[in-house]
Amino acid sequence: MAKPTIVIVHGAWHSHPAYSKPLIDVLESHNYKAVAVTCPSSPQTATATPATFEDDCEAVRSVVLRELETADVLVVAHSYGGVPASNALQGLSPSARAASNHTTSVVGIAYMCAAALPAGTTFLQALGGQPLQIHDLSANDGFARVGEPGPGHYFYNDLPDDEARHWASLLGLHSWKTATDGVVQFEAYAEIPAHYLYCTLDQAIDVGAQRAMVEQAEERSGKAFRTEELESSHSPFLSMPGETAGFIRRSAGEGV
Repeated sequence: MAKPTIVIVHGAWHSHPAYSKPLIDVLESHNYKAVAVTCPSSPQTATATPATFEDDCEAVRSVVLRELETADVLVVAHSYGGVPASNALQGLSPSARAASNHTTSVVGIAYMCAAALPAGTTFLQALGGQPLQIHDLSANDGFARVGEPGPGHYFYNDLPDDEARHWASLLGLHSWKTATDGVVQFEAYAEIPAHYLYCTLDQAIDVGAQRAMVEQAEERSGKAFRTEELESSHSPFLSMPGETAGFIRRSAGEGV
């Protein structure tokens, strides 16, 4: 069986470097092609016009469609990235692609402690209608920074301090428009086989909230997620790259 291309969608504040070392290297060592989407909503510095949720969805869909020209695709989404990743995949399921005479499709969506939201809602609504402590909006420039006590607490609590500082230095901003204005239109997990990696030490999205999202998504869609869990922070791709790659490989159909 040919291996699908892995398309990774990062979360808020993150960017491609946080995945290229070491997760993508591990996947490539197992003969996967792995590429990462760069979402416009997370620039390194503030821009005059913060990107929208639709901009992120377009970025995801563009990369997925490009990779579908040559292979099936498994989409891997982290944190906020679960929202544009899900929304961008309409018409790309195996059944929809076969109906339009395409030979490739999105064969799965694998969520890593990611948001799996219902259609008709915004990310802010999913947060209860108010920003959380992690969302520092004090600059009042349309972008959220990581709030106190900082990235080490929220994202890297199972990494050594020096590694946590390194990865935190690569973080950018995040357009708050994506939370307030972007309405989810499509629930990919209703049509595409879904997988979820619960991260039990996560201090950004509590594992209880992760489980609740999956349970609610299963109730809405009538489809079961395949689930695994790791004793990991919000960044299993950094603290446990081999184990995270194993989850992705199993989501791709490997019996590992």
